[in-house]
Amino acid sequence: MAVFGEINSFLDFCERVKRWFGKNKGPAINDNPAKRFFELFEAHGIHRNQIPRYVSQKLSLTDVQDEKSLLKKLDQKMIDDAADLFAVNREWLECASPDIYIAHDFYKRPKKFLAFIEEVLSKGSDLQGIIYTSATEESPQREDTFILLEEDFSIGEGQVLSRYHICNNWHFNYGKSRAYLTACVAAAWKKDVFLRGRKVPHEFITKYAEGQSLLGEDIRDHSPGQHWHPEDMALDPDKLLAGFREGHNKVSALETIIRVQSDDEQFTLNEMYSVLRGVPFSEKLKSLEQSAE
Repeated sequence: MAVFGEINSFLDFCERVKRWFGKNKGPAINDNPAKRFFELFEAHGIHRNQIPRYVSQKLSLTDVQDEKSLLKKLDQKMIDDAADLFAVNREWLECASPDIYIAHDFYKRPKKFLAFIEEVLSKGSDLQGIIYTSATEESPQREDTFILLEEDFSIGEGQVLSRYHICNNWHFNYGKSRAYLTACVAAAWKKDVFLRGRKVPHEFITKYAEGQSLLGEDIRDHSPGQHWHPEDMALDPDKLLAGFREGHNKVSALETIIRVQSDDEQFTLNEMYSVLRGVPFSEKLKSLEQSAE
């Protein structure tokens, strides 16, 4: 049964390589660091005339009126500071990489995910997130889900900005992947980082999951897609298993979540069973195994 997961992982890898070669053709002829610098700030809701207030180096309104003027002032420190401010890849600002956001892969590593959100919270930032998925019962096993974390932070009195963190490589229709995703959801909720859910077209996933598209108004100013509740998967095994057609995916998901939760209670939401009370995961696994005999 594990062979199916390996095959799908290989096929997904091939798809990633294809996308990488499709997008990694180098910058357009009219592209330059100043153009990307403007695009970065504007994608985060900052008009180019407001940029001087957010950089430590002295910039005038004249310097930000056009790309030619900004190029005369743009230096390495300014690029580095902008990359740090919005948690983006500085090589993208330098027109040396197609990767804008540094995507994080926490599949099979829920403890790394927990450490990551704890690090963000330790800075005094507010954190929330959305899990976007295009998975349906009919869709194949593929990378169809990602977590978008929005970090709101203060840079001065009355000045709050947002930076974004993409956590990708989630295959919602693969048992183990969904179980590890559920563990991450539980860990986040226990830190008061509430991950909401949205169901979106697969084109939306391919556009944003790899971090190679600036977050536009369609994702920044509102949350597109149909609502769903990721936390339900951590409370009710029937919610965790919903939509799985293959029995091995159900068993794999239950075995994985039980193992992760047994190893560390930070990945359980036991204290919330009063909200949605379901059959314990271990009992559900036992009934599945008995029915398969």
